[in-house]
Parts: sequence; structure tokens; C-alpha cells
Amino acid sequence: MTQILTAKVKFPAKEWDTQHGPRLNAKITLPDGEDIKIWGNPDDAALKALRKGQPVQVAKDAKGKYSLVEQAPAPGQSPVVEAPPLDTGELEGEVKSAIASYITSRADLYAFCFKQASRALGESGVSEETLKCAASTLFISAQKKFGI
Repeated sequence: MTQILTAKVKFPAKEWDTQHGPRLNAKITLPDGEDIKIWGNPDDAALKALRKGQPVQVAKDAKGKYSLVEQAPAPGQSPVVEAPPLDTGELEGEVKSAIASYITSRADLYAFCFKQASRALGESGVSEETLKCAASTLFISAQKKFGI
């Protein structure tokens, strides 16, 4: 049984050299957030026409393979090009919470770096600007060293 899903183009089609010759692939984000690739021949006009953020319909066959559902216009009608949805700037609760948690943890790390720089350099009479630079250097170094 074939399942039809409405998805969104994450990255438009790009041509790749494969062991089977040149092929196109586009990265598509499914409604559940999973990213898939849809492959096609270099002359696949429907795949080439995809634009980032564009809603598309994909079919999932019984074997789990995805393909693009081409929507042909009715006879006598010109194709309708849908504009991507406007970004309202609103964030979903889960995303907003993850961003807030990340920012809070980075702010705590920077505050700790500033406190340590102040403790180590404060008695030597350095300027506030020098303390900020030292704290920033410690912050960046910690992120690089620990991959955060």
C-alpha cells in the first residue's frame, strides 16, 4: 500500500556523480521531522524545479522507498506555483524550550569564565574590556576543547 505524505523541501536538487553515473537528489523533511533523499535522473524536471521550503507530496511504497508525487495541472490550466509559507517568527514550545536551555547554559558558562578571569586578573588592575576579552577567550576555548 502506498502512503502519500505532505513534506517540505529542505535542500533543492543537486547533481552528484555516482557509481551509476550522474544523478540528482533533493533532501526532503517529512512531517515527523525525518530527512530523506529523493533521487532522480539529471533530466528530471520535477526534481530540478523544487525550491527550499516548498511543500511537496511524497509517496512511500510498501518497501519504504520514497518518490516525488508529480502534480500535473488540469488540462487548459497553467501550473500553480505555491509561495513558501511566511515565517511568523513564532517558535513551537519544544524548540523554544531547547533554545532557552542552550542559551542559559552558555550564559552560565560565560559568567563562570568572566568570574575566573576577574579573579585571576582583577588584582593586576586590568581594564573591564581586558576582562571581557579574557572571559570570551576562555569561553571559546572551553567550547572547542569540550565540543559544546
